[in-house]
Amino acid sequence: MSVAIDRPPHIESLPPISLIEEFLLLTLEDSGGEFDSVPEIYLGCGVAGAALMDLALRNRIDSDLDGVFAVDPTPTGDAMLDRALADIAAEPRRLSAQEWITRLSRHAPVMRKAALSALCARGVLRQSDHDFLWVLKDRRYPIVEGQERPEAKKRILALLYNDDLPTPVDIALTSLADACFVFERILTPKELQRVKPRIAQIARMDLIGGEIARTAHHVNVETRAAERRTVIAGLAGNVMEWYDFGVYGFFAAAIGSQFFPAEDPSTSLLASFGVFAVGFIARPLGGMLFGHIGDHFGRRAAVVASVVLMIIPTLFMAILPTYQQIGMAAPILLVLLRLAQGLAVGGEYTTSMVLLVEEAQASRRGFVGSFAPFGALGGLLLGSAVGATLLAVLPEKSAALWGWRLAFFSGLLIGLVVFLIRRRLPPDEKIVKTEEARKSPLGEAFRTQWRTILKVVGFSLGNGVGFYLCFVYLSTWLKEQQHVSSSMALTLNSIAIFTMLIMTPLAGALSDRIGRKPVLMIGAAGLAIVAWPLFWVLNTPNLLTILAAQCVFALFMSCYGASPAFLVEAFPKHVRCSGLSVGYNIAQSVFGGTVPMVAVFLIKVTGYPLAPAFYLMAAGVVSLTMALLIGEDAESGEAS
Repeated sequence: MSVAIDRPPHIESLPPISLIEEFLLLTLEDSGGEFDSVPEIYLGCGVAGAALMDLALRNRIDSDLDGVFAVDPTPTGDAMLDRALADIAAEPRRLSAQEWITRLSRHAPVMRKAALSALCARGVLRQSDHDFLWVLKDRRYPIVEGQERPEAKKRILALLYNDDLPTPVDIALTSLADACFVFERILTPKELQRVKPRIAQIARMDLIGGEIARTAHHVNVETRAAERRTVIAGLAGNVMEWYDFGVYGFFAAAIGSQFFPAEDPSTSLLASFGVFAVGFIARPLGGMLFGHIGDHFGRRAAVVASVVLMIIPTLFMAILPTYQQIGMAAPILLVLLRLAQGLAVGGEYTTSMVLLVEEAQASRRGFVGSFAPFGALGGLLLGSAVGATLLAVLPEKSAALWGWRLAFFSGLLIGLVVFLIRRRLPPDEKIVKTEEARKSPLGEAFRTQWRTILKVVGFSLGNGVGFYLCFVYLSTWLKEQQHVSSSMALTLNSIAIFTMLIMTPLAGALSDRIGRKPVLMIGAAGLAIVAWPLFWVLNTPNLLTILAAQCVFALFMSCYGASPAFLVEAFPKHVRCSGLSVGYNIAQSVFGGTVPMVAVFLIKVTGYPLAPAFYLMAAGVVSLTMALLIGEDAESGEAS
């Protein structure tokens, strides 16, 4: 074989292959391409443990009953190992191996990335898109200085079937593979049962392997518990805020008649939806305010404050006198309360997105992040169900006069429960410590991330226009155009939202497997293609046909369940809340909140009941384009 292939010109200048690199090669499929499905937390702890083992093998650290300590702080030449060595040397206390594994595992994604880059530089692997392939056949390392070093998996498997005395490096690798369930993935159950005694014999020669397994189990339990707490807090907050925010849209006609009386019902409805849009005007301001709080003081402070700001206007909206009782003061107060709600929602939704995605494991960000829209949908579904129940139980006149107030009182009770839940969230100390000296995260977001912010605005059009057209305004459209009863329109809407509710986490989970963009492109392209045909189907008197069309809209809209992780990963951490809040809320304010008003206006001007479909088609095209562009540059840097 040619020298050019077996020994790249630069390979002799590289330091010896590290234990981290060989451990990662153990997890790579035999043909290359994908890494075996080692649980993410175990892989992270394995990388951290490999760093400690490697430093011990290089005589840089040692341990005793009191813990791990540095014996030689001389750099090894490996950047990742030297970073770990510097941390150990600078630590005045002697921490246990378990404590160091826990601490170093936080840097495991960066260490893994560096190790893979080094393997590519050595000519062991080559990168093809997101896959890593073996350069040489038969999983071989390049020959260096005329010597061939057997690849890690071959060496370890050979050891399991003979009685040779393993080297310290292979003892460490066997211990790592045993602690991280690698053998369960490369051996058949029958083979594994046969060699288990030999694995245990070799693994006992290295004490850190047991610490890795215990640490990984402990971290896994803690991480899952933290994920559950965060999901519950984020989910409950979005349910409450979007219940209150959406109830107004569902009762727009009744509120319009009491606060904006007019001879023409369309004029009252238009004025009522105008106040609905007012709440969205405040969203960018709320995004700026709570984005700054989230980046400067921590995510917990932002989500707790947003709940408080939502509870107060909800109470006053439930008891607000009508136009007939206090005259012009009634609509003015209504506008002010909607502005307060808009401020709260502007900070709540995007900050909860950041909170959910950041607390999730990297391999579950799409799924965990999808609980932000899941909670919003749950709130709207609850509002729709409560509205349908009130309209079905109460006489129509009573429901229009005071029934809608009961819906707001219910939201107040939910808000108090959410406040108590969020108060128990631990503060984000890392953000607080890192950003306490930063004067304006918002200013830096505008200065360094303005391109990404603009792309987020464009991408969010499909989600915003689609959501408020299909699940807020459409109930009114069915009543006005198809003369469907209010109760039936809300029932159909509830079923469609429930469909989207179920599909949204599935879309988030799918994005963890195939990537965010493919899922989002399906959703945006689907809206652009099927908007007019589905509106044409909706323009029929058959209720089952109408329901089927709404459910198809729900399926395409559920693809945006992958958007929280996609958008959060587009910004660097220190300006993530600010940049995302501004971009997302501008789109929702200018285009999302105005959807009902624009739809009514388009129909009134054109006289064509399907005119809103063209607005949705245009939004889908813009959203699809931005989905392709976001992440194509390196503007945001490290996303984690």
